[in-house]
Amino acid sequence: MRRYLFAILLACISSFSYAQSLTFEELQKMTNLTNDQVHNFLIISKGFKSLGKQIHFGRSFEAFESTRPDPKLKETVLLGVAGEMPSGNIGRQVFYYSARMKDIDVILKQARQSSMTMIFDGSDKQQNIYHFNNTLFMAIISVGLNKSYGSVQLEEK
Repeated sequence: MRRYLFAILLACISSFSYAQSLTFEELQKMTNLTNDQVHNFLIISKGFKSLGKQIHFGRSFEAFESTRPDPKLKETVLLGVAGEMPSGNIGRQVFYYSARMKDIDVILKQARQSSMTMIFDGSDKQQNIYHFNNTLFMAIISVGLNKSYGSVQLEEK
């Protein structure tokens, strides 16, 4: 009888748990997907909603936001304009923003375990900026100074 109660309790607890919706690898893959593929992935597979075109950093981005009701759990993805690279591949910038530090910590851990090399430039460590690089991708993971938010920037070289 105790096993059944424990199993029911465990099921209830796990149903209220929260997991980030995007992994570092998925963010990497979005850099070379077509617009239709990205829309299908974010909206259908991951439950994001489109916010339309927005201007950030003087550039046009398509914005997506997670559909979670709690603003503390919101995640935002900004997709740059897709362009064809000399190799024939599609490339774009991908920005990911989360006000939940646990999401950024998990992505930072995944980036450290990836094939990318972490590079520190000057005071980056003090400012919580982590550069990752390999022959195909460049990633910058930033943690707010008060550790209340973080962002990931990815692009294909």
